[in-house]
Amino acid sequence: MIQSKRLITTISVISSAGLSALKFIVGIATGSLGLIAEGAHSLLDLFSTLITFVVVRVSALPPDENHPYGHERAESLGALGGMVLLAVTAIWILYHSISKIIWYPGAPEVTVWSFAIIIISLLVDFWRVRSLNEAAAHYNSPSLASDAEHFSNDLLGSLAVLAGLFVIFLSRYIALPIWLVNRIDAIAALGVAFAALKSFWNIGSQAVRSLMDNIPKELIPGLNKLIEEQKGVIPDTVKTKIRYVGNIPYAEVVIGINRELNFEKVHQLTDQIEKVLTKELGTDAVIIIHPEPKAAADEPYAVTVHAIADRLGLKIHNLHVYLVEQKIWLELDMEVSGQLNLAQAHVASEKLEKAIIKEFKSPVHIKVHLEPLNEKPYPAQIDYELKNEIQKITQSIDKDVILEDVLTTGYGIVLTLTLPLPDEMALVEVHSAMSAIERKIRAQVLDVAKIHIDPEPMSRQVAKGRTFNH
Repeated sequence: MIQSKRLITTISVISSAGLSALKFIVGIATGSLGLIAEGAHSLLDLFSTLITFVVVRVSALPPDENHPYGHERAESLGALGGMVLLAVTAIWILYHSISKIIWYPGAPEVTVWSFAIIIISLLVDFWRVRSLNEAAAHYNSPSLASDAEHFSNDLLGSLAVLAGLFVIFLSRYIALPIWLVNRIDAIAALGVAFAALKSFWNIGSQAVRSLMDNIPKELIPGLNKLIEEQKGVIPDTVKTKIRYVGNIPYAEVVIGINRELNFEKVHQLTDQIEKVLTKELGTDAVIIIHPEPKAAADEPYAVTVHAIADRLGLKIHNLHVYLVEQKIWLELDMEVSGQLNLAQAHVASEKLEKAIIKEFKSPVHIKVHLEPLNEKPYPAQIDYELKNEIQKITQSIDKDVILEDVLTTGYGIVLTLTLPLPDEMALVEVHSAMSAIERKIRAQVLDVAKIHIDPEPMSRQVAKGRTFNH
């Protein structure tokens, strides 16, 4: 069972305080530098655990205006602070151990209490290491991992002190070299110091990497590869940044997308990428995806022109692209405000032409037809009498054509027709059929401004009970 971070740190504080006091008392009473070093180490563990006790509570605070990413990094700061204290204590133990080995050798008194306190310390540290490691892995907590590292090295230090005490105790019954007996306790204290320095390096470097947003080198290339595999993402345009705040990954992704994709398609693409990243980073991941329209290597000319016009805030239609003697010819209609005069409208036209020429890599010939923008609804009326007259003309052209409406406006007549055609007819042929009918109508009906032809599969009309001549 994984215990809560608060419960583990509370128990750890109490046990560190008790063990530190007992080790100091027995160490001073017996003159054992090894026990005193263990006491100092345990006292440091007490301070480190108190730091953990505080930072665990701080890290649990929700994000606020000043800390939009939350407070999880308090644990890394706490771990770093504990490591600094550990390094200071290790240096102090090293100094006294070396002094005793070189200048002040001497064996301490060994009693049953010496062994008892070390054995109790080993049992308590074993429990703490196991509990803290389980909790650190479960909560991905740097501060709990720091404490676990402390106490795992405490185990090594305690074993070294226990071995030294055993050698001194054994020297009562077996003749051992006096130089070893007088220095073994200080040598055991050296073991405690080196174990502390090892903890300092391991956990300290881990805390620094966390604060410096260090991540595995292979993480971003692997994620970029997965993102580029999604249809619609242009290769070599993906840029990903990831940082971890506590156990929560924050990912920022920039992707290049085909400019022909509409907003709905882009939204579907970013949703798909988010699912891919969530699968890799976990459900807690916070992911921001920024799509940027880019020109693909095989982008059609029409897509390029529409993208340029959209970027400039211009509206175009009736775009036709021709290849004339290995040169691209563009003809298009551009809508401009009816409030502009010719000179003003031509400025917008030239702006579009220059942007197209700049982006096209091959020579291009451009012709722009200016049309006043329909900024307000045009007044129009349904003319039933005129409809009857024009219907005779459309029936003479093609008996299957359905004349839906005839509108009279200030700028001419607007016709709306439905043209039933075979379901299997190719779209190119459909367009040719509509164009042919439009030309014939314009040849016989004067003052026609617009002709809207809606091609409809014959099966739809058959379902309504109609029959056809072709």
